[in-house]
Amino acid sequence: MTSALRKRPLNPACTEAPTLRARALAQRLTVMLPQVTDLQIRLQDGRTTWPHLGVRATDANGRSVRISRTQAHVAARWIIRTYPAASWAERRTFDLRSGGLDGGVA
Repeated sequence: MTSALRKRPLNPACTEAPTLRARALAQRLTVMLPQVTDLQIRLQDGRTTWPHLGVRATDANGRSVRISRTQAHVAARWIIRTYPAASWAERRTFDLRSGGLDGGVA
């Protein structure tokens, strides 16, 4: 693991433990989005074939980070494919430092 993937305690009540695949994805996203530590993702309308994704990137201090629409959609789709069993109707937070997914807000 790289030094950018620091350990952070996860909320065990609503957390899905990171798999090897999730950790590898976190490393790739850290390279793609070096200033981002958390991505908050939500399907805004999951009933359609092409649902609209709500994506918010934040840094280590919790401030919003501006990323392109393409970066947001690529990252969100990769995360959704990594955690297909997660409920995406509510906002989920993917931690780029650990590869963990929780249901809260960063």
